[in-house]
Amino acid sequence: MVTSEELMARFSDLTYKFEPNMPEKQKGLYINNVVYLNPQQHPRELTSTVAEEIGHHLTSVGDIIDQDTNEKRKQEQKARDIGATMVVTPQDLIDCYHERFKYVWECADFLGITKQALECALAAYSKQFPEGLVYGDYKLFFKPNGTLGIVEWF
Repeated sequence: MVTSEELMARFSDLTYKFEPNMPEKQKGLYINNVVYLNPQQHPRELTSTVAEEIGHHLTSVGDIIDQDTNEKRKQEQKARDIGATMVVTPQDLIDCYHERFKYVWECADFLGITKQALECALAAYSKQFPEGLVYGDYKLFFKPNGTLGIVEWF
Protein backbone atom coordinates (compact mmCIF):
# COMPACT_ATOMS: atom_id res chain seq x y z
CA MET A 1 0.00 0.00 0.00
CA VAL A 2 1.29 3.42 -0.90
CA THR A 3 0.00 6.77 0.29
CA SER A 4 -0.13 10.12 -1.44
CA GLU A 5 2.55 11.36 0.97
CA GLU A 6 4.86 8.49 0.03
CA LEU A 7 4.37 9.18 -3.66
CA MET A 8 5.09 12.89 -3.14
CA ALA A 9 8.28 12.00 -1.24
CA ARG A 10 9.36 9.53 -3.94
CA PHE A 11 8.85 12.19 -6.63
CA SER A 12 10.14 15.13 -4.62
CA ASP A 13 11.44 16.84 -7.78
CA LEU A 14 7.83 17.89 -8.40
CA THR A 15 6.02 20.68 -6.57
CA TYR A 16 2.62 19.81 -5.10
CA LYS A 17 0.03 22.55 -4.57
CA PHE A 18 -3.48 22.23 -3.20
CA GLU A 19 -5.57 24.57 -5.34
CA PRO A 20 -8.88 25.54 -3.69
CA ASN A 21 -10.16 27.22 -6.89
CA MET A 22 -9.95 24.03 -8.94
CA PRO A 23 -13.30 22.91 -10.41
CA GLU A 24 -14.92 20.25 -8.22
CA LYS A 25 -14.89 17.56 -10.92
CA GLN A 26 -11.19 18.09 -11.65
CA LYS A 27 -9.07 16.17 -9.15
CA GLY A 28 -5.60 17.13 -10.38
CA LEU A 29 -3.57 18.86 -13.05
CA TYR A 30 0.10 18.60 -14.04
CA ILE A 31 1.84 21.63 -15.59
CA ASN A 32 5.62 22.13 -15.85
CA ASN A 33 6.72 20.05 -12.84
CA VAL A 34 3.86 21.32 -10.66
CA VAL A 35 1.02 19.03 -9.58
CA TYR A 36 -2.11 20.98 -8.69
CA LEU A 37 -4.49 19.04 -6.45
CA ASN A 38 -8.11 19.63 -5.56
CA PRO A 39 -8.26 19.76 -1.73
CA GLN A 40 -11.95 18.73 -1.75
CA GLN A 41 -11.25 15.10 -2.64
CA HIS A 42 -11.32 12.22 -0.18
CA PRO A 43 -7.91 10.89 0.97
CA ARG A 44 -8.71 7.60 -0.82
CA GLU A 45 -9.04 9.56 -4.07
CA LEU A 46 -5.98 11.71 -3.43
CA THR A 47 -3.52 8.82 -3.66
CA SER A 48 -4.80 7.87 -7.11
CA THR A 49 -4.84 11.49 -8.24
CA VAL A 50 -1.23 12.07 -7.18
CA ALA A 51 -0.16 8.85 -8.90
CA GLU A 52 -1.95 9.75 -12.14
CA GLU A 53 -0.41 13.23 -12.22
CA ILE A 54 3.03 11.66 -11.64
CA GLY A 55 2.16 9.39 -14.58
CA HIS A 56 1.62 12.53 -16.68
CA HIS A 57 5.00 13.85 -15.52
CA LEU A 58 6.66 10.62 -16.65
CA THR A 59 4.86 10.15 -19.98
CA SER A 60 2.82 13.07 -21.30
CA VAL A 61 3.99 15.62 -23.84
CA GLY A 62 2.24 18.92 -24.49
CA ASP A 63 -1.20 20.10 -23.48
CA ILE A 64 -3.61 17.17 -23.38
CA ILE A 65 -6.37 18.77 -21.32
CA ASP A 66 -8.75 18.70 -24.29
CA GLN A 67 -9.12 15.04 -25.22
CA ASP A 68 -9.86 15.87 -28.85
CA THR A 69 -7.39 13.54 -30.57
CA ASN A 70 -6.52 9.86 -30.32
CA GLU A 71 -2.95 10.74 -29.35
CA LYS A 72 -4.12 12.85 -26.40
CA ARG A 73 -6.49 10.11 -25.25
CA LYS A 74 -3.67 7.56 -25.47
CA GLN A 75 -1.40 9.78 -23.37
CA GLU A 76 -4.17 10.20 -20.79
CA GLN A 77 -4.76 6.45 -20.59
CA LYS A 78 -1.04 5.72 -20.31
CA ALA A 79 -0.69 8.16 -17.39
CA ARG A 80 -3.72 6.57 -15.69
CA ASP A 81 -2.32 3.07 -16.16
CA ILE A 82 1.07 4.06 -14.76
CA GLY A 83 -0.57 5.81 -11.84
CA ALA A 84 -2.83 2.84 -11.13
CA THR A 85 0.08 0.39 -11.05
CA MET A 86 2.00 2.72 -8.72
CA VAL A 87 -0.91 2.64 -6.28
CA VAL A 88 -1.69 -1.09 -6.51
CA THR A 89 1.30 -3.44 -6.69
CA PRO A 90 1.23 -7.19 -7.30
CA GLN A 91 2.18 -7.61 -3.63
CA ASP A 92 -0.90 -5.61 -2.64
CA LEU A 93 -3.06 -8.03 -4.62
CA ILE A 94 -1.36 -11.01 -2.99
CA ASP A 95 -2.00 -9.44 0.42
CA CYS A 96 -5.70 -9.17 -0.49
CA TYR A 97 -5.63 -12.82 -1.55
CA HIS A 98 -4.23 -13.81 1.85
CA GLU A 99 -6.94 -11.78 3.54
CA ARG A 100 -9.42 -13.93 1.57
CA PHE A 101 -11.33 -10.99 0.15
CA LYS A 102 -13.96 -11.92 -2.41
CA TYR A 103 -15.09 -8.49 -3.54
CA VAL A 104 -13.26 -5.60 -5.18
CA TRP A 105 -14.59 -3.13 -2.61
CA GLU A 106 -13.13 -5.22 0.27
CA CYS A 107 -9.67 -5.15 -1.27
CA ALA A 108 -9.95 -1.44 -2.10
CA ASP A 109 -10.99 -0.68 1.48
CA PHE A 110 -8.05 -2.73 2.81
CA LEU A 111 -5.64 -0.85 0.52
CA GLY A 112 -7.10 2.55 1.42
CA ILE A 113 -8.10 3.41 -2.15
CA THR A 114 -11.34 3.70 -4.11
CA LYS A 115 -12.99 0.76 -5.83
CA GLN A 116 -12.51 2.61 -9.12
CA ALA A 117 -8.75 2.91 -8.50
CA LEU A 118 -8.46 -0.83 -7.92
CA GLU A 119 -10.52 -1.58 -11.03
CA CYS A 120 -8.27 0.73 -13.06
CA ALA A 121 -5.17 -1.08 -11.76
CA LEU A 122 -6.63 -4.49 -12.60
CA ALA A 123 -7.46 -3.28 -16.12
CA ALA A 124 -3.94 -1.88 -16.56
CA TYR A 125 -2.35 -5.13 -15.40
CA SER A 126 -4.69 -7.09 -17.69
CA LYS A 127 -3.40 -5.12 -20.70
CA GLN A 128 0.22 -5.34 -19.56
CA PHE A 129 0.20 -9.06 -18.66
CA PRO A 130 -2.39 -10.84 -20.83
CA GLU A 131 -0.76 -14.21 -20.07
CA GLY A 132 -0.48 -13.52 -16.35
CA LEU A 133 2.36 -12.40 -14.11
CA VAL A 134 4.72 -14.60 -12.10
CA TYR A 135 5.54 -12.76 -8.88
CA GLY A 136 7.61 -14.71 -6.36
CA ASP A 137 5.75 -17.93 -5.55
CA TYR A 138 2.55 -16.71 -7.20
CA LYS A 139 1.04 -16.44 -10.62
CA LEU A 140 -1.51 -13.68 -11.04
CA PHE A 141 -4.07 -13.96 -13.85
CA PHE A 142 -5.63 -10.63 -14.82
CA LYS A 143 -8.86 -11.07 -16.72
CA PRO A 144 -10.17 -8.40 -19.12
CA ASN A 145 -13.47 -8.36 -17.18
CA GLY A 146 -11.67 -7.03 -14.08
CA THR A 147 -11.41 -10.30 -12.17
CA LEU A 148 -8.22 -11.72 -10.77
CA GLY A 149 -7.02 -15.26 -10.21
CA ILE A 150 -4.02 -16.10 -8.05
CA VAL A 151 -2.19 -19.42 -7.90
CA GLU A 152 0.29 -20.00 -5.08
CA TRP A 153 3.11 -22.53 -5.41
CA PHE A 154 4.26 -24.27 -2.24
